[in-house]
This record gives sequence, C-alpha cells and structure tokens, in this order.
Amino acid sequence: MATPLPPQSATFPTPNGPAPEPRKLPAGYGASWWGEGWRIFCAAPGIWIGMTLILVVLMVLMFFVPLIGAIAEWLLMPVFWGGIMLGCDALARGESLRIAHLFDGFGGSGRFGALVIIGLVMLAANIVLGLICLAVMFATIGIAGLSLITSMPDATQISVDSLVSFVMSFGLVIVIGITGTVLIAMAAWFAPALVVLNGEEPIAAMRRSFRASTRNFPAMVVFDLVFIGLAIVAAIPMGLGWLVLAPMLVGSCYAGWRTIFA
Repeated sequence: MATPLPPQSATFPTPNGPAPEPRKLPAGYGASWWGEGWRIFCAAPGIWIGMTLILVVLMVLMFFVPLIGAIAEWLLMPVFWGGIMLGCDALARGESLRIAHLFDGFGGSGRFGALVIIGLVMLAANIVLGLICLAVMFATIGIAGLSLITSMPDATQISVDSLVSFVMSFGLVIVIGITGTVLIAMAAWFAPALVVLNGEEPIAAMRRSFRASTRNFPAMVVFDLVFIGLAIVAAIPMGLGWLVLAPMLVGSCYAGWRTIFA
C-alpha cells in the first residue's frame, strides 16, 4: 500500500533549481494522486470551476479559427497548464488560488517561451505519429486496395482477403496510434510543472518527465484506470462532472510532480 500524501499544510516546498532524479514509487501512488487532486479541488472549488469554464471557452473560440486556431491550441495548452501548476503550488504553500493563475504561464512565470516549445514538440510529434499511421495503412492495404474498399457500392462485394487485410491494417494502426499517444503523453505529463516550478529547459523537462513516467509505469497504469472510471462517471450528468474532474486531473498531476521530484 502506498504511503498517503501529506496534508496540504505539510506539503513539500518547491525545490530551487533543477529537479532531482525522479523517485520510483509504489503502484498505489497512482490512486493517491487522485486523492490529492480532490483535496486541491476542495481548497477552492468555485475558482477551479471558473478557471475550467474560462479555459473551455477559450479552447472553443480557438477551435473555430481555421488552421491557426488548431495550432494555437497545441502551442498554448502547456502555457495554461504551467499557470495552473503555479496555482496548485500556491495552494500547497498556503496561498490563495486566483483566476489569474490560469494566465501566469504567459508572463508571470517568465517561462512562456519554454512552455510554447513543449507545445511545439507535442504538435510535431503528433504530426509525425499521424504520418506513420497513414504510411502503415497504405503499406498494408495499398493505395489501390484502399480505393477499392472505399469506392465499393455494395459492401457484400468486398472479398474476404480485402476485408481481412483492412481489419488487420486498421488494428495495427490503432496499436501504433495508442502506443505513440502514450509515449507523447509520458513526455509531456510533468514537463510544464518542471519548467515553471524547477526552471528546467523544455527538452530536458520532457526527457525527465518521460523518465519519471517509465520509472513509475505501474503507478501510471493505476492512475489511468482510475481516470477511466472517473471519466465515465463525470460524463453521465451531461458532462458536467468534468467541471470537477478537470481540476482534479491537474491537481493529481501536481501531486505526482511533488511526490516524484520533490
């Protein structure tokens, strides 16, 4: 069983300078981080819900801006995440959470450029992942075979070999896509916190985040399983549960950072 996290009044202080090597924690910590995320939410529920709504509105507005909006979402999400990490750290030090913490990554932290680089690397990695998936799809089925399947007016005319080839290719693409997404997430998970709270450079922060995730992979698996369950529950009341789950998610990320690196 994992050692419970200390109460808010006894949280670890923010370390100065680069973070130490990531600790290897028991798998149970994956559930403990969610408990700490709940405590962080309960410390200022109104502010957290307000920050979540503002962020959702900003993301929706950017979504409707052709091309530039989608790119801006990728580049700015780590900036918002970094500001929220500063808000979590303020709560841990007994200070008040403010709506303004959402925007501290833009200027208050002095780490805007580093956070944008994290977003740029994530965007590039996802583009490469998408191209790899497309290449695997075309290599497995072939352009002619893909065209044949998509243009066939009667699905019953598709040959068994073509159908089996398509299913195998589709399954392989799904495996590659999920694996690649997990690897990218591992590199990005703690990176904004390491940049704003430890002053790490973006690439070094992503490497350290990836190393922390691999060393604590069992805890990450437990964390993800709990997340899946909570996400299902949060989606039931017309998705309104995400107003609570989203702040818990960032709070659990902060809890992971301070137990692994503090």
